[in-house]
Amino acid sequence: MKTTIRIAATETASYNSSAWFPPPPPPQLLTERQLCAWLNVSKRNLFCWRMAGLIPYIKIGRAVRFRAAEVESVLSTLTIGTNN
Repeated sequence: MKTTIRIAATETASYNSSAWFPPPPPPQLLTERQLCAWLNVSKRNLFCWRMAGLIPYIKIGRAVRFRAAEVESVLSTLTIGTNN
């Protein structure tokens, strides 16, 4: 029994000592309701922006989702009056 514990401990130690990095988190997907609350706009206004091609979206079956990072990048390009 002691041998088994030692083997497990050495395997764990060698695994932890290697250069292993966790995978990046998946992109955060927002629902229409969440995005409306975040942007403080109506669902109808968000729909019009989506149909005009202003906001990128993902369609999964009947569900519509938005990547938070893509929405932020679109908002940064639409921002007026910054010195960036």
